[in-house]
Amino acid sequence: MKPQNLIYTFVSYAAHYDKPWGHGVAVDGIDRTAALAHRHGIPVTWIVNGRSVPVLRERIVAWHDEYGDDVILQTPFFIEDTGADKEAFKRRLEEDWRIVREAFPWVRTKVAARGKIYNEVIEALEELDFSGMWGYCWEQVWWDGITHNGIPWGSWYVDPARYKAPHPARGKIVACEWTARDLNATFHSGCPVIYSTDPNDVLRAGLCDGGNVEYWKRLFDVYLENTAHNDQVFFLQQQEAHEMEFTERFAVFPAEHVEACAGMLDLFFAYVASRSVTLSTVPRAMEMYREANAETAPSYMLARDAGGRPQPNEYTVTLGGTASGPWPKTFLYYDKECQLAFVDGECAPRRLRSYVGRTGMHDTFDAPTPQVFVRGYDKTEERIVMTFDIGHAPPMPFGLAYWDDLSGYEVECCSVGATAKIILGELVFLRIALKGAPGAVELKLRRKSGDEVGYGSREQEESGYRK
Repeated sequence: MKPQNLIYTFVSYAAHYDKPWGHGVAVDGIDRTAALAHRHGIPVTWIVNGRSVPVLRERIVAWHDEYGDDVILQTPFFIEDTGADKEAFKRRLEEDWRIVREAFPWVRTKVAARGKIYNEVIEALEELDFSGMWGYCWEQVWWDGITHNGIPWGSWYVDPARYKAPHPARGKIVACEWTARDLNATFHSGCPVIYSTDPNDVLRAGLCDGGNVEYWKRLFDVYLENTAHNDQVFFLQQQEAHEMEFTERFAVFPAEHVEACAGMLDLFFAYVASRSVTLSTVPRAMEMYREANAETAPSYMLARDAGGRPQPNEYTVTLGGTASGPWPKTFLYYDKECQLAFVDGECAPRRLRSYVGRTGMHDTFDAPTPQVFVRGYDKTEERIVMTFDIGHAPPMPFGLAYWDDLSGYEVECCSVGATAKIILGELVFLRIALKGAPGAVELKLRRKSGDEVGYGSREQEESGYRK
């Protein structure tokens, strides 16, 4: 593992609200959240709006100076607040950002926050020189009025013409998810809200409680394990400050839920702080992404069952019940052109999403998987050889996987046009492009010599030798 490659960010909503469930700024919840995070040396990214900044300015300035806290800006709702008028939306955003800059002159990287995202929102952010958009929700449908299924997880450059798809080149806006999801459980269950890092959601589902966050720890370790083959693995966690108090202003959840969530965060912050990962704010994480990546970076995630088993209750049956594992380990991948998922043992992707030439934002970008056969399979003590035959399919991005105990092996060669990468010694992933006709891909693996075992060639694992 390379723990420094995991970038942990903690975000908390600290906006002003006038809603049936609360009024004003949740200063008690904000103070409580800050104390929990700062106790463990974790900086907080506060989501503010124009009306909360004057209330919080002194606090956040002090926390910035001592702990490195930062702010991002809650946007107005594009439809509900500005009538789907992009120019009106931009004016509101500019007004609030002016308040932010006057209160916090050290702010340089402009990041917006809102879960309801549209093409016009991304266009406006680009025109106003923003760098990031927080609020994307992998696989989410319906909850909180947000339906984002089809997007990648983590961070990626957003295409302003297709806010749910990666930019085909280098975009201006980096996507930032609402809160990290359990990739394995979400893929197999379709329940990203429950299998997540949101304190209230996992508490209500019975996955964690105030004295037990073992599920979160196992989930964090899954992400951490994948730093072995990713230069950046983003793990973002969010908790609304107005859900961290039980007062006359805000009583979104019962007092016992507030106490339990505080206990969960305290335990989890301690665990994160002990793991030698990179602690960051969202603005800094967006800067790190842009510095490292000229376009959307490929993400390789071997997702294991983290052991979360939700309890059947009013919350978990809301959308017709919540599926429960155990589930097989699953390899998930995305780049600027596609998103793929392979279940343990399967060579063809169980999920194939192509972002190439797809423009409908009600689309999930799913495409049918062509038939895959394997011939010429031969495994000896020194080599593993096989050829994948792929049936008819239109031109599109594609991938293949071979699952085995590959510790001590390296890629000897693969067919021209394919790239191969060994993942944690448990599978080799091949990225290819289909040409609109049946095709074949050859793969050869060889056992490393004794003095190479445990090291190997990164170049070979990523690209193979062209045949």
